[in-house]
Amino acid sequence: MFSALRRRLTYTNVGVTLALFFSMSGGALAAGHYLITSTKQIKPSVLSALKGKAGPAGANGANGAAGSTGPAGPAGAAGVKGETGTEGKEGKEGKPGKEGKAGKEGSPWTDGGTLPPEKTETGTWSFGATPIEAEGKLTFEVPISFSIPLKEEIGSSNAHYVTREEQEHSANAPSPPAECQGSFEKPSAAPGSLCVYQKETQPNGKFEMIMVNPESVEAVGAGTTGAVMRTFVTNEEKNENGNHEPVAGVTSGFGTWAVTAAPEEAA
Repeated sequence: MFSALRRRLTYTNVGVTLALFFSMSGGALAAGHYLITSTKQIKPSVLSALKGKAGPAGANGANGAAGSTGPAGPAGAAGVKGETGTEGKEGKEGKPGKEGKAGKEGSPWTDGGTLPPEKTETGTWSFGATPIEAEGKLTFEVPISFSIPLKEEIGSSNAHYVTREEQEHSANAPSPPAECQGSFEKPSAAPGSLCVYQKETQPNGKFEMIMVNPESVEAVGAGTTGAVMRTFVTNEEKNENGNHEPVAGVTSGFGTWAVTAAPEEAA
């Protein structure tokens, strides 16, 4: 019997029995012995034996409000420069592109160009010098140069000198050539023609003008690059031998000109 009782006696059972005894005895025991007023008066081992098991964990509470954003931290130090990569291989050469379309014909002012069909260019002419008499006549040669060359030459029937009287359609003057209906102020020429317009000549002698092709001095007309206006000046007065008196003083003259390229079908 005692051996069975001894096996059941433990430190924990004795502590629990004493605590129960003290709590039941109340004030009577306190009067004769000790009054327990604090858990500090009980051994920790006894208190731990009296503690019950921990209850289950309670539910999580609601999340609190988000705190304010903190100040930005200082900038970090620059990272270490990476190593230079290896040089890439050169790519293959691409295929040549297709040849572009031929462009439009350039302006006649380009090198080697000619005046387009039925297009007109104009210019001026003049001369002034003390001439030398030759066989009762004074001879001048006035160059007329085309800035843009023609495709073909101009014949004698289409190269004309138009006097001031012809331009003004004076009563006693002949009509101007049909190809030259312009004037000194507005020079013009029919297609395939050269018209040289007089503005003024001095002295009041008689002027004879012949257009000469500079590419062939004997040919009358105009070349592809221009013409030479051969001028003969004579004095209206004659001497006792019936020859014209020499022209005294300086002889001069000036005017304008116009040339128009021939039509396409005639070029």
